[in-house]
Formats: sequence, structure tokens, C-alpha cells
Amino acid sequence: MNKSFRGVGIVRQFVFYHQVPLKHKWKMHKCMNQIRKRLRDCIKLWHTQFCVSGAISRKTRGPAVFLEQALIQLALRILFEKQYKPLYTPFFMKKEVMQEVAQLSQFDEELYKREYLILFLIEKAKTVVGKEAVKEDGNETEKYLIATSEQPIAAFHRGEWIPEQALPIRYAGVSTCFRQEVGSHGRDTRGIFRVHQFEKIEQFCLTSPLENKSWEIMEEMITNAEGFYKLLQIPYRIVNIVSGALNNAAAKKLDLEAWFPGSGAFRELVSCSNCLDYQARRLLVRYGQTKKMGAQTSYVHMLNATMCATTRVICAILEVHQTSTGIAVPEVLKPFMPPSRFFNLEFLIP
Repeated sequence: MNKSFRGVGIVRQFVFYHQVPLKHKWKMHKCMNQIRKRLRDCIKLWHTQFCVSGAISRKTRGPAVFLEQALIQLALRILFEKQYKPLYTPFFMKKEVMQEVAQLSQFDEELYKREYLILFLIEKAKTVVGKEAVKEDGNETEKYLIATSEQPIAAFHRGEWIPEQALPIRYAGVSTCFRQEVGSHGRDTRGIFRVHQFEKIEQFCLTSPLENKSWEIMEEMITNAEGFYKLLQIPYRIVNIVSGALNNAAAKKLDLEAWFPGSGAFRELVSCSNCLDYQARRLLVRYGQTKKMGAQTSYVHMLNATMCATTRVICAILEVHQTSTGIAVPEVLKPFMPPSRFFNLEFLIP
């Protein structure tokens, strides 16, 4: 018989929002511009080998590098114009803090643990070497690589009281994300749709727990994501995720799924979740100046939504904007690209 000897995080039952479909029936919330293309097979734009990093890794070169940076710049600019504060997050988090923001399943299936963290420079060799991180009492410092910037941003106000007039707080998280993808079970492991390391722009908001403010912000966040993919002219649908597929934190979750003509299927590009006060309670991010005498402590609501996971968006662009000679760069990205020769990415035929 298995026996649990240590618990990571807090497991509790959660009350779902009344609009969440029950059990295992999914409900299409919105569908836009489903299209079909005759060109089913994408000719490889570049050749790469995985002998260096192994499976589910990638190399990006040439025009694809500029395409990825253009997506990052566009997503950031859109959010900045909507009063989202750009926040570049650290790649590592302490174990005790990660326990407060990550789900139990993430420790096994998603997060990378790093035991050698402190980097120092050896003057003679001029090389950077890893050294085991040790606390003053001699114990190891355990840290984890982030799976999303949502994790460090959620902990950014850890232990704070946030006054009503300071809310809502909107962040545009910028980070490299690291995922083991143990639970992918071979799904989407070809190409760059699902990789161990990728760049992502994330929306993260803190709101008042009163007057349905968090639900208003959730609508704003999914609208921001929709606007981004409309500019890129990528067909998509919005799916309201059923209660049986929600994690412990989310009261409601909407996915934006793009249409991939090559596989004839919708695939997830954006996940937008309202976690209500679930994360804030664990992180002690409280609402108001300080607790009033005899009053019950209130906690802010936290929401997160993908804006752009670059590798997945590149996959969508390569399929949706494919022509007989190459890939037509979306008009909105051209100001962020180098000279006009990159406005149409030609196929490299071996």
C-alpha cells in the first residue's frame, strides 16, 4: 500500500462558478472563421537535429528568429497600451514559494528541479561552473525552474495587504518557460508545438474580491487575447472548459483554440483562468489596508491568461499563412521584421 509521507501544497474541494459546464461535457463558447486549406503538408523551412538537447527541444534560426521576436514585441505593445505593466520574471523559484503557487501534479509532470544554482566565474578558465547552493546552516537550497511567469508574478505580492484604490493591478509577464511535459504522453511531440523551453507573454491580474470585478477582468483578458489573434488573422474558437478538466485553482477556465488546417483540428494557444482567492489565500495576498477589528480577512482575486506562447503561435502562422512558395508574414508583424525580403518566408527545399 502506498503511504504519503509528505504533502506539497494544500488539497481542497473547490466550488465552481455557475457558468462552468458540469461533468465531462465540453461546451463550445464561441467559434470564429473555421477554414480549410488544400495544402496539407508543410515543407520544412529549416532542418535541425536533436542530438544536442534531445527530444522536445528546438533550434530557431534565420527569419524564424525575427518572427518570434516580432510576436513578443507585438504582444507586449498591445498589453502596454492597455495599461499592463511589463514584468520580466526570474527563471527560478524557491521550493517553499513554488509550493504555494503550483499544483501538486505540476511537481511530477511539469516542473524542473535545480540543485546546482549558484554560478561563479573561475578566473583562469574564464568559464561559468555550477556550484551546489548551500544555506548558512549547511542545508541545500532547493529551487525550481518556472513553468510559466504566472508563478513568480503570483508570488510578487506575497504576504502583502493591497488597498482597494490600488486595484486592479495588471501585469504583462515576460519569461522563458521550462516544462518537462512528462504528462503529455507523446501528444504533439513532433515539431515545436510542445517543447521543454519556450518564450511566453502572460497576462496576470489582481482584482478586488467584490462586485464581480474579477469576472469583468476575465472578460477583458480573453478579449485581449482574441484581439491579438484577430490581428494575426488566425482562426480560433473559445472553449468553456468543463469542471472535470479544471485544476484545483481555477473557478472558470476559457481556452482559445486555433484552427490548424494541416491536421484539420483545433489546438490550444491560450488558457484564461479566474482563480478567485485560491492563490491569494496560499500566498497571503490580502485585500485592504490592514485587518479591521473583528472583521473577516478578505483576499484579492488572481487571474491569468496566455497572450502569446511563441512556439505555438509560430506553428499556427506557418500553417494558416502558408502559400505555394512560402509563408506570408501577417501585416501587423511587418513593422517588427527586418527588410522586405523577410515579408515572405520562402520554403527551403532540400
